[in-house]
Amino acid sequence: MTTIVLAMFVIFSVAGATAGVVLLGMEGRGKSRAPQLADRFATAAQHLNGDAEPPARFTRIVNRYVAPVMEHRQHAR
Repeated sequence: MTTIVLAMFVIFSVAGATAGVVLLGMEGRGKSRAPQLADRFATAAQHLNGDAEPPARFTRIVNRYVAPVMEHRQHAR
């Protein structure tokens, strides 16, 4: 029973976040009420669409951890 409740909580959270990104980020509704949140959702929507450049922090993390793994895989062949 606890698993079902937890799963439904996760599903509703994902659905709410998706609705927020669409309504505030893409359509711009409610920008007058919550301009900072709308800007963040708009940036998230651009990243999800592939229109924005990835943040510098993310690229540093990827370069730090993924590059050694790829090198190891090439040497293992």
